[in-house]
Amino acid sequence: MKKINYWILTAILTCGLGMSLTSCSSDNDDKDNNKETVDPAPGPDDSQGDADPTPGEETYTIEVGSGLTLPENEFNTKVPTATDFDQNIVDALKAIDKVTDVKPFKMVHKFDRNTKQFFTKTAYFFNYKQDIDHNDPSKGWFKQQCVLTVAGKDRPTVLLTEGYALGSAQDYKNRLDSIMEPTLVDVLEANCLQVEHRYFGWSLPEGFTNKWKYLSAKQNSTDLHTIVSAIKKSGIVGQGKWLATGVSKPGMTTAYYAYEYPGEMDAYVPFCAPFMLTLSETGAYNHILSADALGDRYEKVKAAFRAYCGNKTLQQEAVKLYLKDNPTYKGMDEENIRLDLLKLLFNNYWQKMSYVHYSLWEPLVPKEGDSAEKFLTYILADARTKYESEDDFDYELRQDYVDDLEPDTKDYSNLTEGKTRADEVKKPQRTDPFEVHSCIELGSVINTTGWVDDLLSDKEKKRITESYDSSPDGVTYDKGAYMRQVLDGIKKSECKMMFVYGMQDPWTGNRIPDDKLGGNSQILYIKDGTHNDNIDTWEASERNTLFQWLSGLGFKL
Repeated sequence: MKKINYWILTAILTCGLGMSLTSCSSDNDDKDNNKETVDPAPGPDDSQGDADPTPGEETYTIEVGSGLTLPENEFNTKVPTATDFDQNIVDALKAIDKVTDVKPFKMVHKFDRNTKQFFTKTAYFFNYKQDIDHNDPSKGWFKQQCVLTVAGKDRPTVLLTEGYALGSAQDYKNRLDSIMEPTLVDVLEANCLQVEHRYFGWSLPEGFTNKWKYLSAKQNSTDLHTIVSAIKKSGIVGQGKWLATGVSKPGMTTAYYAYEYPGEMDAYVPFCAPFMLTLSETGAYNHILSADALGDRYEKVKAAFRAYCGNKTLQQEAVKLYLKDNPTYKGMDEENIRLDLLKLLFNNYWQKMSYVHYSLWEPLVPKEGDSAEKFLTYILADARTKYESEDDFDYELRQDYVDDLEPDTKDYSNLTEGKTRADEVKKPQRTDPFEVHSCIELGSVINTTGWVDDLLSDKEKKRITESYDSSPDGVTYDKGAYMRQVLDGIKKSECKMMFVYGMQDPWTGNRIPDDKLGGNSQILYIKDGTHNDNIDTWEASERNTLFQWLSGLGFKL
């Protein structure tokens, strides 16, 4: 039986879903900040990939919390250097105004499910000296991290509108060798430009502080616009068609970018992009309590929820089993553990529906009369569980993806303890800026208990559905104003957009409304789709719908 650290379990249950909000009450007193001068990272030479810095390159300063030093950026120090890079591409990137720190490296290109092989290719890392505030360039610049791969000048170019940091969350240091490209890059045999979202990773307008003054979708969309414009002008890539895409928050970023710069791309393909108008949306969770998401498994899963939630004796037996497997936590309040396991039933169901095809976890679904052990096994099964019928290779692929979106711990309390980004970067807190961005303009979701409302006490309902509506560090929520602008703008836009949603994915419950689709926009639903862009797992008819749409826009497949 899987063991879970009690404190992590409690953090999960008190903070809600992976994308729900933190308790954000904190003092907003200004803190003294040190300044640390950072030398720009070296670029490559012809043989080693490490040359002298660009002549005349100035140093720049970023804010660091009082008494703290800046952590090491492994983008600069521990990247597998490519030896077969194209010096012409390096030189062309260096020639772009505001591009610094060009560095070729080896990255994973794609994987083959049939042969179970990974393939690498040469990529080019660079920093772009981005305006801190696009409304006032006099406020200075910060380095925004980017990665470019080149298939050919006349090939299409895919822009990954990253919503987080570049690199895997698993090592928490944004390693370039953990980057993978969107599946459409391989489908289109395309170039690919990836741009780290401002305030994530090492693209920090205000340094390693908990200041969020310039964190907005509009500012980040303008980041993308300036970098895309510079790359197009350079002639390195850009003669072919351009397409913007992303999954989850990167998919949301695609939609905002389309709204802000509707004529910049030939096509926009957001995968799994939700739209929330409040801090407590219920559509996402209601979706996974519906037959639309579960199909013929609907009655079976619903019955399991009702069997557990309606039997307090069973719940208490599950608590005792949990404590038996985790003796360190004996002596803790068993009633709180019971409530935590109730909420974990809902939270881990969200994770399973998001990242694990239900054919893998369906054998674990208990029925009324089953043992407490079987119920607990089902409750604790989540996105990181290795399921019995799951192929090892597919499991590792899924873990890489989950690691990219879900930190190992859901303890987001550091936002309320006056800590800075310098503290956070040493812990698995890669998504912290998203929690803040939710409180600014993105909105968020909460659990719902529709299946079992009649079986729960008010206290139990509160624990399962609790969320926090206050905003961190003086941030003010716009009450859905920007989201409404985006939706209204897309409806009026002539953008060529294909929104893709998986029917098993919770976020499909907060999909773009049909009445907000523009004249050139449409939705593609993937019958067995989860929270990803795994086009190779779709049914042939689903793939053909996307491919024919792209062909109609002039993309050659």
